[in-house]
Amino acid sequence: MKCPVCGEEVEPFDICDKCDWQNSGPKENENSLQGPNRMTLKEAREAYKKGEKVS
Repeated sequence: MKCPVCGEEVEPFDICDKCDWQNSGPKENENSLQGPNRMTLKEAREAYKKGEKVS
């Protein structure tokens, strides 16, 4: 599957090597905190676009 933040190929529930996002599988929710991530998917996408660290 593709990382929902940067589009890099990742395994489900894996941490992306490119942006460090830990995806929550195919049912990722854009507006809620999930797993060990400290930001929502929406916040992570915005940070990635700006070149900021994703966590």
